[in-house]
Amino acid sequence: MSAAQGAADRHGATVGVAGSAADAVARCAADGVALVAIDLRLPALDVAEAVAQLRAAAPAAKILAGGPHVQRDSLAAAVAAGCDEVVTRGQFEGRLDALVAALAR
Repeated sequence: MSAAQGAADRHGATVGVAGSAADAVARCAADGVALVAIDLRLPALDVAEAVAQLRAAAPAAKILAGGPHVQRDSLAAAVAAGCDEVVTRGQFEGRLDALVAALAR
């Protein structure tokens, strides 16, 4: 969360937090979200279903997913689900900042 807030602050964007995929979908539909960051460590996350619902709610939104490098299955599932970018936790902050900067332009 601190990485997301820092990126938002640097580029004049706002951050919202959703506690579940359903909450994220509802926020995207209501708020015209431009970027969704998915933490692949969320318990019981069905990333394919979440991405499909997010795409339906906010078709133009970029989807960035991040997870531990040792959770190769989760990272592969996010790629297969159609996330725009899938990164390890170590890469997450840098990619998040770059994406927020590009969308803020």
